[in-house]
Amino acid sequence: MSFPAKGLSLYLSTLTGQHFQGVNRVPASTLSSWARLVWEELNARQLDANGIFREAELNPSKLGNAVARFPVANMIQLWNLAQRACGDDGFGVSTGQRWNATTFHALGFAWLASNSLGEALHRMARYGAFLNDGLEYSLISEQVRYRFRISRDEARLPQAQYKGAEASTDAGIVAILKMCRQLLGESFSPMEITCPHPPNGGAILLEQVARCPIHYDKDYIELVFDRQDIERKLTSGNDELTQAHEQILLKHMADLQQDKLSAKVQLAILEQLPSGNVKETDIASELGLSSRTMQRRLLEEGVNFQGLLQTARQKLADQYIRDEKLSISEIAYLLGFSEQANFTRAFKRWTGRSPTQYRQEELLAS
Repeated sequence: MSFPAKGLSLYLSTLTGQHFQGVNRVPASTLSSWARLVWEELNARQLDANGIFREAELNPSKLGNAVARFPVANMIQLWNLAQRACGDDGFGVSTGQRWNATTFHALGFAWLASNSLGEALHRMARYGAFLNDGLEYSLISEQVRYRFRISRDEARLPQAQYKGAEASTDAGIVAILKMCRQLLGESFSPMEITCPHPPNGGAILLEQVARCPIHYDKDYIELVFDRQDIERKLTSGNDELTQAHEQILLKHMADLQQDKLSAKVQLAILEQLPSGNVKETDIASELGLSSRTMQRRLLEEGVNFQGLLQTARQKLADQYIRDEKLSISEIAYLLGFSEQANFTRAFKRWTGRSPTQYRQEELLAS
């Protein structure tokens, strides 16, 4: 039995949040499909795309690999070379308009299948490192609005290395606008946008695309959304599709953090939970480690096996209980409990209420 999409989504937030940030210190990288948009725009302008890529020390043959990655430093050089070659400050805006779902691989398709713009943006914040692991992504809730912010991870992407990324920034803003409009319609615009660079020759074009106020020369990209737009239920939402694509994203995120044992342990827990027999010794054996070695390495990362297991169960339980299609016995099975009574006791310990009582109260509240 596979995990329901919403439950898996929240479980992944624990995996791709604090456990994934700030560990890997290899040079920041981005999906090569982002570079493919540059290639397409250069070709459309009848410029020497191959030569420009080679000058930026990027291999164009990797553009055919959907999950290949390029160093961010070389990508910034590519953007600068491309803009210089075409002599157009609006190059980034034009390139961003070429975004489509395949540009962001599984994240693009999961975005389109989201149940609301808010869910889509949460997903982007959760998996943003899959697109560019030199950036940090966050969705901040306020009283009547939400702020979606993208900022540099200063440890992985120093300011000196990021200097001159204006075209890339413009392309990113336009791509996000296009993604939002694919969910809410072409008439949609955010309340306001913050852009990291000063106004340039492409500012008028960017403002025409945005159709909202833009504040320039900050340290981050930010789009501000009305709460009603964020929380509007979308008829195009499809939990089955988001589940499938999030499973793909999970595997690629784990690949990005190969030195993070907690990510591998959580993956193994996720796979074994429905078996009803999640044992630390079995997980360690599956990962080619002794139990003692796994314990020691997890402690070095500030976590332990039981904590990872209980966090996964508790987070998933909170989501599963809201899904009326799942019976209490099915939820107990999905969480690896051998008896429904064991799950009920654990759920009462977590929430102070039985699963049935909790579900009824949640349904009344909604």
